[in-house]
Amino acid sequence: MESNYKKWQKPAVIGLLVFTIIVTGVGLGFVAASIQTMPSLNGGIKPNASSQIYDINGKLIATVHATENRLPVSLSKMPKHLQDAFIASEDVRFFAHHGVDLRGIFRAVVVNVTGKGVREGASTITQQLARNSLLTHDQTLKRKIQEAILALQIERKFTKQEILEMYLNQIYFGQGSYGVQTAAQTYFGKNAEDLTLAEAAMLAGIPRSPNYYSPTNNMKAAKEVQATVLDQMVKYNYITPSEAENAKKVEIKLAPKTQKADDEFASYFIDYVTQIMVNKYGANAVYKEGLKIYTTLDSDAQHAAEKVMTMLPTYRTDKDGLKQPQGALVAIDPQTGYIKAMVGGRGNDQFNRAVLAERQPGSAFKPFVYLAALENGFTAATVIDDSPVSFGGWSPRNYDGTFRGPITIRSA
Repeated sequence: MESNYKKWQKPAVIGLLVFTIIVTGVGLGFVAASIQTMPSLNGGIKPNASSQIYDINGKLIATVHATENRLPVSLSKMPKHLQDAFIASEDVRFFAHHGVDLRGIFRAVVVNVTGKGVREGASTITQQLARNSLLTHDQTLKRKIQEAILALQIERKFTKQEILEMYLNQIYFGQGSYGVQTAAQTYFGKNAEDLTLAEAAMLAGIPRSPNYYSPTNNMKAAKEVQATVLDQMVKYNYITPSEAENAKKVEIKLAPKTQKADDEFASYFIDYVTQIMVNKYGANAVYKEGLKIYTTLDSDAQHAAEKVMTMLPTYRTDKDGLKQPQGALVAIDPQTGYIKAMVGGRGNDQFNRAVLAERQPGSAFKPFVYLAALENGFTAATVIDDSPVSFGGWSPRNYDGTFRGPITIRSA
């Protein structure tokens, strides 16, 4: 019996050893393949940033972006309780680990299996940054391996403060808002640096499920996740129990919903400016690099111009659903050449008649010329010469093709 055991023992050990070598080889090969196709950190981590357009008085009139509406801010512009809320909620050992937290993984497994305590995720803030900025959200082994390796690389390349800043500017909060600054403006109508503890805790809970925990969609759920975050902050000694209870009692005031009319304010002018910037600096700079674009638009003049356009009579609606007759308006400061207001048409089409229609104004332009002349010392009796003249390849003429020679301004 013993001889039979010894007889089979050696082949079994050899077989197990061969199996282990094969599995290890396959595993190492898979890891190597994952590394080869992994994104590089050489270009750093720079999230897309929305550009902002201002009027002549420095008032924000529009934000332009590609797919992500994001306004990055420095960590110094984020209050300490906002940073603490996210660390307590997402990665309490953030300042202790090196990108991947094995202790956190074990704790998350225990909590999620036993159901004792708040359900936790195993990904660190650094891993989430790697996933959100460099990888997809595919639930595959390859992506998880790449995420872990990138997290380790990120920790070696950046400081903890830099990682936290990038993370807080990267995450999605629903309502088309990326990063804490845009989220603060979207939900509470204020900048991130002005967020209260109650608001910060509510924001920290939203990324778990942006649609469900959005306070504009479900205030009850938002308050519940806010309470959870506050309890976590107490548990890890970021705030006192009394501070948490006081924050839970605060009535959250949401920002008023943006009216559609506000979204359409100066739309033709904004498109005009955006196209000029794209032509000069490129689409990547305009839609992704967070430019601040200061214009000559006067918001009061623009509101007046848009109001005038709504007062035009409508005689019919054409086959495209546009009101007819159409119209356009541009107000230009004659002293500076600044465009003070611009309306490119009536209706929902994006054809800017003020810029693209290129209609000949004809004699309708004469009153402006005469007014400028009168303001500069001419009188109705001043004699001018009505003779042929050319400007480059253009030769203006009267509607009947004749020229009258010397003539007074009154007769003209």
